[in-house]
Amino acid sequence: MRVGMLPCLFALAFSACAYNPLLPDVRTPADRAREMSPRCRGFAEDAASPLLARATIDSVEPAYSYVQSGPGDREARLRGARIHVRPLPGLSRESIARALECHESRVVLGEVAASEQDPYVLAGHWLDVDADSEGDGFVVQVEPVETADVGLAREVLARARRFVSP
Repeated sequence: MRVGMLPCLFALAFSACAYNPLLPDVRTPADRAREMSPRCRGFAEDAASPLLARATIDSVEPAYSYVQSGPGDREARLRGARIHVRPLPGLSRESIARALECHESRVVLGEVAASEQDPYVLAGHWLDVDADSEGDGFVVQVEPVETADVGLAREVLARARRFVSP
């Protein structure tokens, strides 16, 4: 073996241990939380506080994806919840997403406690959180990483609905 190939083989062997989209993702919620932690520097837990207030949320609706079910036919699949958030001063879609991801990471790692109906956390599961601007506010889409599990998607939606109901 040539000496010049050694770094390539090392890199290949090392990258095989990292996340690979061709292999099943077996990371636990704690693994994901630990991966997120370094990105949470500068995002204290109080950054998520406004997003955890019922008064901040306008409404909740199901989040769907659509899959081809036949020629020219699409089928809706429940993915989770779309949480409509009122506009808040100084927040962007990126800062909302990061604050909620860091909140989830801290809850999973046991650094903070989640409320019983926290719509951004589901015990034993990691939730993907994505925020976007919509109209004069924001929409936070929350869905389990186990996207094929409709039962988990229903639980995410139910928690979000319970969170906003009086």
